[in-house]
Amino acid sequence: MKNKTATTVTRFSPSKEGLTSEQVKQRVAEKLTNKTKKVVGKSYLSIFASNIFTFFNLLGFIIFLLMLLCKSVTNMMFIVIILANTVIGIFQEIRSKRAVEKLSIVSEPTATAVRDGKEEEIATRDIVLDDILIFSSGRQICTDSVVLEGEVEVNESMLTGESDSVKKRAGDVLYSGSYVVSGRCVARCDKVGKENYVEQLSERVKKSKTPNSQLIKGIKSIIKVISVIIFPLGIATFFSSAQVRGLLGEGVNLWQNYVVSPDPDVVYQINEAIKAMSGSMIGMVPSGMVLLTSVALAVAALKLALKKVLVRELPCIEMLARVDTLCLDKTGTITDGTMTVEKVIPLRGFTEQQIKSMVCGVVNATGDDNATAQALKRFCGDCDVPAASEFLPFSSQRKYSAARLESGTVAVGAAEFMFKKTNDVFEKESQELLRQGLRVLAVGVSSKGIEEGVSQLVPAAIIALSDTVRDDATEIIGWFKNNDVDVKIISGDNPLSVSVIAAKVGVRNADKYVSLEGMDDQQVAEAATRYTVFGRVTPDQKAILVKAMKAAGKTVAMVGDGVNDILAMRESDCAISVGCGTDAAKTVANLVLMNNKFSSMPKVVAEGRQVVNNIQNSSSLFLMKTSMTVLTTVLCLIMQRTYPFEPQHLYAMEFFVIGICSFLLALKPNHNIIKGRFVANTLKSTLPSGIAMFLSVAMTYAFMNVLGIQNDADKISTVAMFSMTVTGVFALWILLYPYDLINVGIGALGTVGTVACYFVFPWALGLIASWTGGEEPTPMYVDIDGNAVLFIAINAVVMALLIICGKLIMKAIEKRKALKQ
Repeated sequence: MKNKTATTVTRFSPSKEGLTSEQVKQRVAEKLTNKTKKVVGKSYLSIFASNIFTFFNLLGFIIFLLMLLCKSVTNMMFIVIILANTVIGIFQEIRSKRAVEKLSIVSEPTATAVRDGKEEEIATRDIVLDDILIFSSGRQICTDSVVLEGEVEVNESMLTGESDSVKKRAGDVLYSGSYVVSGRCVARCDKVGKENYVEQLSERVKKSKTPNSQLIKGIKSIIKVISVIIFPLGIATFFSSAQVRGLLGEGVNLWQNYVVSPDPDVVYQINEAIKAMSGSMIGMVPSGMVLLTSVALAVAALKLALKKVLVRELPCIEMLARVDTLCLDKTGTITDGTMTVEKVIPLRGFTEQQIKSMVCGVVNATGDDNATAQALKRFCGDCDVPAASEFLPFSSQRKYSAARLESGTVAVGAAEFMFKKTNDVFEKESQELLRQGLRVLAVGVSSKGIEEGVSQLVPAAIIALSDTVRDDATEIIGWFKNNDVDVKIISGDNPLSVSVIAAKVGVRNADKYVSLEGMDDQQVAEAATRYTVFGRVTPDQKAILVKAMKAAGKTVAMVGDGVNDILAMRESDCAISVGCGTDAAKTVANLVLMNNKFSSMPKVVAEGRQVVNNIQNSSSLFLMKTSMTVLTTVLCLIMQRTYPFEPQHLYAMEFFVIGICSFLLALKPNHNIIKGRFVANTLKSTLPSGIAMFLSVAMTYAFMNVLGIQNDADKISTVAMFSMTVTGVFALWILLYPYDLINVGIGALGTVGTVACYFVFPWALGLIASWTGGEEPTPMYVDIDGNAVLFIAINAVVMALLIICGKLIMKAIEKRKALKQ
């Protein structure tokens, strides 16, 4: 296909005044804007598809058709649960998506365009072909463009994988997807939309890094195991039941007697076998577990959106909840990002006014607008300095900026990166200022040009700046400390001054600091777990630190707002930026704090912990029924008895003990520290309850002769159903311990609902059957004598004690393991 941009469109050659309004309108009419078909999160179609076309929904639909075949209306009610799950899932995901989309519009990247001779800030999607754009440090290159004037250093690591900065001058191409590290330039938009290099690259390689979610992986692995065993056990249950009912003996032609020329007795017996199979398969399905996870994450994203926190990927909520190491720069987190020049110490006979003039010349030449540059501008005030003949903008790799002035080359930045050696006076003064927690900048001079001069700089002055510590910094750091999250400070400043500030706000082990200047990659990696405060860190070293922490088994979150943080953010388990951060930083972030408040972080972590902890608790309710059903099915196959439960026998358990209670559990506050892995934690909670529920059914078979019900399948089903259900209610109450008002309310609702179910459902099912003309409803239970009722009570109490013992044993094992470690 021919490139429309290159072959069929008349190109404009705008001056520095940019396109005119008429030219912009023409481009919009030609649909040559920078709009793409990117969707925030899942598309609406994907939301519907992922909630409707699931393995368990398909299985439920097949069983529903089988119940239609059997004309068993009373056993079809499980479809209501499936439909309710699906509708709730779709509703919550769409609601969450809309809230996130609204917040995404606020965080949408912008670009500086020149139109009708005026600079204006526009959304990147509104850029048109041939627009004149201005790119400066921190800006994401949003369209393939050609540099017209100026010089910038860009990082193309997102495109090439190489982290080294590349210089771009007039005539060079700026590729979309890269970002400006330093400098400023004017460029002309050369391609838009899908014609951009990054868009074509995305088409060829459709993959992106997504958070490594234990929840999603764990649930998928559980589903995989269930999907492997459910059909073999279901089919085996059908044939076992058919065998017990004499349907597989000689002289019985199932096809002839059921389909071609139906024999009422054979039809009845086959339908009963189908119901037994369906009851077994429905019991094995934790139908609401997947939905509950999606809903809990969607609700969390919605709540965070209302708190002005943009969640780009739902699994990152979980990842942040599991974080045990938080990496951040002091600027914008511990401090508010504003700086003040506190002291100037001229050297080599220079006066303070001369130092002001030199610093002013460098700041004006480079055009830097970071917090340090702003503080220096306020210090210098109005100054009349001739324009620099050449300059070198600040970069996180260099750690200084420089300009060629009339007096020679002047540089401002970190002394360690500027001077080959310094004198005793410089070192003494610098160390004293650093011990006070002040940030120290050096001013260096050379009579040579920039290229040669920066390698021959000598100290001319020391400038000390103070950071403004946030009022709530101590409280925030204290929250992370109390919640077992290690805080690591990674900064480009001198580690001593950073350490002093970190200690003031309560960072644990703030006295363990190190400068990474001159270290090789191996030394940086070794330092990652030994120190808390890292100074003089380059962007590449930040990424190495994060990678080394992850290799040591840590779950790492990286907070960043500038281009120097991007490599580390991409390496982290969860990347966090702020609304006022650079476009490039916000692009790679999983979470964006749109209100620019680091104080929102504890709320975000707490929201994630609520999701993970509650999903673990809720999943154990779903899986205790699954494990009970699997074990009961295997027992019946071994004993060659009919599976005792039809789908209707599980309604009370499905609707109240599991369905409603698990949903309420998933939404209640729970900010406990997450320990262990999802699958292991869930199984530890599930197995005692699931095994106890199975044993309650097994005991029914063990004592059926004593109870005198061995020849009455309906009474066996009734006793087994009540034993299993009451044990399940006890398991719910044990799970809810320790009790508070919410937990007691959930437990009471589950208990009352379960009891009411046995009165309301038979009446409701009979009413439905009469309306639909189906068969008279099979009784959910039959009358049993006092001995059977006493057995059910004793059986359930014994099983409850077994659950408690099982959980205590699990905790004892965990404590023993913890002591060994």
